[in-house]
Amino acid sequence: MLLFRSSPCRIVYRSEYLTTLHSRNSYNSFDPLRFKKIRNQLIKDRLLRRKDILQAEPVSTEDILRVHTKEYLESLRNPMFVGKILNLDYVDPWDNYVLEHFRFVVGGTLLAAQYALEENKTVFNLGGGYHHAHPDRGEGFCLLNDVAITIEKYSSQNKIRRVLVVDLDYHQGNGILLFYRNNPNIFTFSVHAENWDSVEKENNIDIELPLGTSDEEYLRVLKNHVPDILRDFLPDLTIYLAGSDPYKEDTLGDFDISEEGMLERDIFVYNQIRSNNIPLVVLAAGGYGLESWKIYYNFIKWVIRSG
Repeated sequence: MLLFRSSPCRIVYRSEYLTTLHSRNSYNSFDPLRFKKIRNQLIKDRLLRRKDILQAEPVSTEDILRVHTKEYLESLRNPMFVGKILNLDYVDPWDNYVLEHFRFVVGGTLLAAQYALEENKTVFNLGGGYHHAHPDRGEGFCLLNDVAITIEKYSSQNKIRRVLVVDLDYHQGNGILLFYRNNPNIFTFSVHAENWDSVEKENNIDIELPLGTSDEEYLRVLKNHVPDILRDFLPDLTIYLAGSDPYKEDTLGDFDISEEGMLERDIFVYNQIRSNNIPLVVLAAGGYGLESWKIYYNFIKWVIRSG
């Protein structure tokens, strides 16, 4: 049965998302085929046709500079500098493929927001969620902050004013929090394992949960906060970082959330946003290990079939 004709969502992807980053220590567990696996399975299950995939274009320098400093961007043009930030095992000093990977994925988040706003739909980017990147430096495997770049671009065009960022990656979205610390029009809601940074901010809720957090506690926190945030804040756009790293089989995270619990999480957030008729951009964010792709795939499959 082909379901794409009535699909309530769109998918953004491009072959440039596929990269072979090899790095030391914790990032050895990142699956470079993660996003391609999701796309291939959607096609195999006849939930998506190749021609229906929105093709991301690389983010422009002008848009990058809405968030990042000129000096930092210039430094990223040096592959050796990029390799040092990302702790890569091998870097070709003549090849900017790593920076190009990030530019295409950031462009994918911009495209996802464009379609979400124009069509009032849910748009999934099969990548993105680089929430640790700061204006003048990279952090936590994030070179460019696609969330902030997207908010800044469409705010400057008066397409959005109030944005809710729901960040359910295992790690705190500290780059977004710090960038918008003085902007009450950007509500940052993050549930994570530990705080990387702490600031006083209007319209921010940061919730740190202990290691081993179960489905019940995790979902209770979401259900206690998301409905109230939506009632009181009324955003023009929601950007949801649907990180799969809270999953109990994740090779970096230490929560104990089941596969069923992860899907219940995603369905709850989706239903809360869309029942309020709010355009929704969903980003893959963090996720490590060979099973990581299944969590994001399960969510997309559910949304397509729900339509």
